[in-house]
Amino acid sequence: MEELKKEVAAAKPDCRGAAALFTQAQNVAIGKTKLDIAPAFALSIMAGMMIATGATFMLLVKGDTTLPFAASQVLGGLCFALGLLCVIVAGAELFTGNCLMVCAAASNKISWGAMIKNWVIVYIGNLVGSLIIVALLIGGNFAGMNGGAVGNAMINVAYSKISLAPQVIFFRGIMCNWLVCLAVWMGFAGRTVIDKVFTSIFPVMAFVACGFEHCVANMFFLPMGIAALNTYGYVGDIDAAKLDAITQAVNVGGACYNIGLATLGNIVGGAIMVGLVYWVAYHKKAA
Repeated sequence: MEELKKEVAAAKPDCRGAAALFTQAQNVAIGKTKLDIAPAFALSIMAGMMIATGATFMLLVKGDTTLPFAASQVLGGLCFALGLLCVIVAGAELFTGNCLMVCAAASNKISWGAMIKNWVIVYIGNLVGSLIIVALLIGGNFAGMNGGAVGNAMINVAYSKISLAPQVIFFRGIMCNWLVCLAVWMGFAGRTVIDKVFTSIFPVMAFVACGFEHCVANMFFLPMGIAALNTYGYVGDIDAAKLDAITQAVNVGGACYNIGLATLGNIVGGAIMVGLVYWVAYHKKAA
């Protein structure tokens, strides 16, 4: 009977309190540093593939040019949320979410070196996973859907991101991971799958709809745009000057430019604006 009571208490649907989320975040960070390189890398590849799959779903929406702007942005954000939902529920290692590990490092629960090691492994794995999905989509001619409009969407999304001014990418990166890490942080409150799903969807929808910059998503969007441009080209009529501008921008150098700045912004938005802010608020209570 006592065991049954414990099981019932553990399964209760109410969420954890705000202060308890800090302890949960620290415990999760400790667990991440205990992963060996091989499983950490495997889980990070999975996360890259998951985020890329959500981004693929979003590109399908972007391939319908008849949708009004706001509807396209919001619906695209809803579709993109698939990626983070898979990461949170199925379990995977995502660089942007792992920025929250800083709260455990600041409390000396993990070493700064262990945190950085995790970040490096996961960052590389996320890139590998993203590129795997790019290769699969090119092989499957996903760009040809809707008469090639999906391929155009791939190219347009890549061009729009690469053509942003550096400070714009950086600040949009901050806003992006502030929202993503809030989604992950709120997910710590949930005790059921539906709790985690519901708390994750809206922040992710918001960052996508608002056009913020997520470095792992861009590890997919930008190589995908480059591959679509070089494999299929732009389908339909397009101004020659615009096509030349796209061709000059959508390349490996442009991708590295965007991803590098987005990464710096994501670290500020997630590690500082969420992880360290909550550390200031709760570390004395958790001590």
